[in-house]
This record gives sequence, C-alpha cells and structure tokens, in this order.
Amino acid sequence: MLDYFIGLIHTLIRFLPLGIYFFAYFSSAIYKDIRSAILLIGLILNDLIGYLYKKYTKYTPNDNCAIFDKSDDDSELGFLPNSHTEIISFVSTFYFSDMYYKGTLDSMPFITLLVMLFLTIWSRISIKCEKSKDIIFNLIFGIIWGSLFYFIIKDYYLESNNIGVSNKCDVSYGENYNC
Repeated sequence: MLDYFIGLIHTLIRFLPLGIYFFAYFSSAIYKDIRSAILLIGLILNDLIGYLYKKYTKYTPNDNCAIFDKSDDDSELGFLPNSHTEIISFVSTFYFSDMYYKGTLDSMPFITLLVMLFLTIWSRISIKCEKSKDIIFNLIFGIIWGSLFYFIIKDYYLESNNIGVSNKCDVSYGENYNC
C-alpha cells in the first residue's frame, strides 16, 4: 500500500511541469487571464534558456529523468529542457516575489508551493534522477530566474491584477449596506 502511494507521488511529480504549462495556457486562453499569460511567457523563456544551456554545455540526460519512456527502440525518451526542480523553483519564486511586492503572505499558495517544491526534490533524488549538487544548482537557477523575471515584468503583472476590478459598491444588499 505504501509503495503504491509513493509511486503515485512520483507519477504526480513526473507530470507536474506539464500540468503547470497546461494550466497557464488554458487559464490565459479560456479565462483571458493576463497573469497566466505572463507566467506562460516566463515558462517558455525559462525553457529556452534551459535548452540553450544544455545544448552548449553538452549535457547528457539521465534516463531516470524522462517523462515518457521509449515506445520502441527507434524512439527517444521524452525530456523537458529544464529539470523539474528548476521549473518548480521558478514558479514558486515567481509567486513568492509577487507576495513580497504586494506585501502580503497568502498562506495557502505559499504552503502548497513549498510542499510541491519539497516533494519534487524528494522524488527526483529518490528515483536517482538528480544528485544533491544538481538540486542545488537547479534551485539557485530557478530562484534567480524566477525573481529576475518577476522584477522585469512586475509592473505589468501588478497592473493585470486590477483588470476587471470595479471600485463600485454592490447595492444589491440594500440601502443600509456600507462598502
């Protein structure tokens, strides 16, 4: 039973970056959420940097890190340009930076992102996908890139929070209601 639960966590972590990409895309496409579009742009730029880094440093991928296995001998394993810990670190730092600049600590997203980050670190180490030095490098790169990206786009991001917000009082509660 415990092995089944641990395997389920590893599977969740394996597909977590794809879920974040799909969430950002669908949230921006369906709900026309500018904040999700900004996050999606950051994720794409993050992947572009990761792709260029791996291309020019002659990075050799670890087979344990593949999202998708080979279907036959002619196909290749499915890898993302960046490691899972770097992607989760980037997203977490992006939202932590947003909380910092707004001067608020939204406890539920904060705790959720930290749990996701620690589960990702644990999962990638336990399946022998990344070593401790890889984790530290990816965390540092994700933190730097996430905070730098937020700093560059923070004015647009903070402005997009106010789109669609009305300062009018909802009078449907009656005349005695104070805004």
